[in-house]
Amino acid sequence: MSQESGGTRGHRRGACGAAAGIHRMKAGQLRAVTAGIACAAAAVAGCGGSGPAKPPRSVSRFLAAYVRPDGRVVRPDQGGDTVSEGQAYGLVLAEAAGDDDAFRRIWSWTRDHLQLPDGLFAFHANAAGGLISRQPASDADVLIAWALLRYGGPGAAAAHRAGRRVADAVLTREVTTGPGGMPILTAGPWATGRPASLNPSYWSLTALRGLARLTGRAEWSRLASGALTMTRRLTRNGRLLPPDWAELTASGTMRPEPAPDGSQPQTQYGPDAQRTVAWFAASCSSGARALAARWWPMLRSPDRARALSLHPDGSVLNGTPAPLALVASAAAARAAGDGRAARQLLRGAAAAQHAHPTYYGGAWVALGAILLSTHRLGSC
Repeated sequence: MSQESGGTRGHRRGACGAAAGIHRMKAGQLRAVTAGIACAAAAVAGCGGSGPAKPPRSVSRFLAAYVRPDGRVVRPDQGGDTVSEGQAYGLVLAEAAGDDDAFRRIWSWTRDHLQLPDGLFAFHANAAGGLISRQPASDADVLIAWALLRYGGPGAAAAHRAGRRVADAVLTREVTTGPGGMPILTAGPWATGRPASLNPSYWSLTALRGLARLTGRAEWSRLASGALTMTRRLTRNGRLLPPDWAELTASGTMRPEPAPDGSQPQTQYGPDAQRTVAWFAASCSSGARALAARWWPMLRSPDRARALSLHPDGSVLNGTPAPLALVASAAAARAAGDGRAARQLLRGAAAAQHAHPTYYGGAWVALGAILLSTHRLGSC
């Protein structure tokens, strides 16, 4: 097994492991999810107003349900293991909630169990905290650096030093050069060769722009600009949905691809790519928001809005309802100016998570509620 294939297989499970749990749902559970979406049984923060004094309740629910007392973020629906992505989500949500105790506990566990000598983070640990995969995943590394640099509670100076170290390691180890010298964030250190493996959902424009401001390094702004340019190319300026995975060839061509580990038989818009829509819709970049708005016509119909996976042209591949799919559709609706649809879809996402709780669904119901509200995490 090559180092690359081992890393991609591990990270693919992190992004879509919850999806595998959805596939195993019994018929009664699936009907419950569908009914819950139709009834919009659970409330989520809206998208308007002057901004909530406190973050949405979905944030505290995630922290209570998935963060253990020692700071480990667990995936109980996947055997109780832990991924660096989950630790990153926990840090971002704890910082947004102003929960300094949770933040310090999550960071302490992450540093002590996952951080590698180069400053990046091993992707996968088992239920006992032992490492399964030492390969880093750049989405987690970026979000961890961002959360550490945003943190303002006790011990902030040490957190900021740690955040700068992680941010520097990302720029050194996880970035490749694209057409015209454009810097591109790859999926991890294992993915920087040719062809380079790219996951557009790792391109959190909110975090990339935030890191530019917090570190004073212009490379982060260039990464954000390049991410927008490359996503436009991948999606034909919004005529297609973003893919879960893509590759950059030796000739500088970028094209959508199935997952590098062979877990997908075809290119799809699935539990990875749906994050792209949320990140772009929440961006302070008008160009990114405009691109997210162009995806709304393909996501407007209920069968597509909630589907676990679609073909990039919008046709349904797997219609199983999934919370993140609904959050992404809400994000596209918000970007297109349809606030009513966005609120309904967010309520549907919360209902789906309530009917069949998963780590991944819970994380993205919480993140979506923040990113698509006027709470400070999603505010320009």
